[in-house]
Amino acid sequence: MDVNVHITGFGQMFGVPNLVVDQYLKLATPSQLKVLLYLLRHNCQSVDLQEIAKAIAISEEIVEEALLFWSQTDLFAASADTSLSSTTNEVQETNEHIDNSIVANNETESPAPTASNRNSRRHAVALSSGKACELSPLEITAALEASSDLKTLFQMSEQQLGRPLRHIEQKALVWMHDYNMIGSDIILTVLLYCKSIDKPSVSYAESIITAWWNDGIQTLALVNHAINEMEHRRSFTGHIQKSFEMARRPTPKQQEFIDKWQDKNIPLDLITYAYEKTLENIDKLSFPYLDSILMSWMQAGYRTRTDVDAHDYPTTVEKKKSADKSGKSESENADAYQSFYYNLHKDV
Repeated sequence: MDVNVHITGFGQMFGVPNLVVDQYLKLATPSQLKVLLYLLRHNCQSVDLQEIAKAIAISEEIVEEALLFWSQTDLFAASADTSLSSTTNEVQETNEHIDNSIVANNETESPAPTASNRNSRRHAVALSSGKACELSPLEITAALEASSDLKTLFQMSEQQLGRPLRHIEQKALVWMHDYNMIGSDIILTVLLYCKSIDKPSVSYAESIITAWWNDGIQTLALVNHAINEMEHRRSFTGHIQKSFEMARRPTPKQQEFIDKWQDKNIPLDLITYAYEKTLENIDKLSFPYLDSILMSWMQAGYRTRTDVDAHDYPTTVEKKKSADKSGKSESENADAYQSFYYNLHKDV
């Protein structure tokens, strides 16, 4: 199919560097291309993040990430005191360098990392890309051309996320795959898990993978086992939230109690019963109080509601609390009743 390009209004045009199409079109996201076109259109004008975000209908965070992406290409030359990566309020000074910094050929391009120098950066302990990785778009392009597996990883990740990868996500994937030598199967498995828990994020997946890798979880089988464990805990916690009528997720301290009960294999029905007892006694949800009830039941060997109802009686503390309300203990009330009964009948 042949396409004939006919553009009207030549007096109102601006130039787009050839490198945008030749080098970065396949790597840049739609949002990054939008930001670039806006910058080129407003060359030598003062614009800020909020203005760009409003004009092209994307968030300021995505605009800033796009500026960082383009600042690492050969389209922009950073001055000694100004660069896109460090400027969030003004873009004018950087735009002034656009026309003078376009590279006519590839002689001045930064060399792409080879397999050998990527291997030399491999760590026995995985490092986070956010702490150790600064890859330019050209380096990422070179990495993709050198590895069909990495290219497939990019494609599958975009399918799982349902959108193009951002530059920071591209860096994270290259860092995990090429520099830390983490397999694509592991990365995609964890990314799919993150999506299943409504956290479809490469950075979140990377944090999980890095932590697991450093704990020795470095095979797909071990990763799947760890995911199953997390799913089991999430299911247990979900039951607790529902039983306790909690409107929000447990706090870290509350989660410690929940994990403790799960580790001790305490039946959910018994936990729910302890929750009911807690409300009856103190009229509010208190994890420490509820935990004390459960631990006393566990020590006594109770495993069901029937066990509790058959053997458990109010504790001394509860008796004292009841006495404080009435002003007398149960034994004092009994003694008073016996004295009243004796005096009533002694003359009969």
